[in-house]
Amino acid sequence: MPMDHEKQAVVSAVSASGNADELARARELYHRMQLGPYPEPAGDEFDLFFAIASEVQWPKTWAGGDLDVKTRSLCTIAALIALGKPQVHGHIRAALAVGASRQEIADVITHIAFYAGFPAAANTLRAAREVFGEMASDHSTSQTGSHDAQSDRRG
Repeated sequence: MPMDHEKQAVVSAVSASGNADELARARELYHRMQLGPYPEPAGDEFDLFFAIASEVQWPKTWAGGDLDVKTRSLCTIAALIALGKPQVHGHIRAALAVGASRQEIADVITHIAFYAGFPAAANTLRAAREVFGEMASDHSTSQTGSHDAQSDRRG
């Protein structure tokens, strides 16, 4: 179903709001965070959603402002824990890709448990262990003889 003229005007206005440098920084960050293809309008009924994500969320909030990207990433993990969202797996990977340590992620999970609840935090703990295990496997297959004894000990 084609988008009506009013929605198309909003998509056009949102798309015009970013500048080339902001968009380039946002695209580079998105790629660095290993989140897949950059979200962009595709000419369907979801164009407004993707216009907002690609022209506002990423260039203005993720790649702009005074918070560093690692802090933003850890805040996102905390929010996803509180909401119980499955996207936490991808954002744990993204946080690691932008410099967060496994311990910092564990500290966020432990800290947020007191505010969002232990069941939600425990679900994320399992997700984090899964991601850490995947990354350890990827790392050990890329470096012959590499072994992460700490991940074995923690399961």
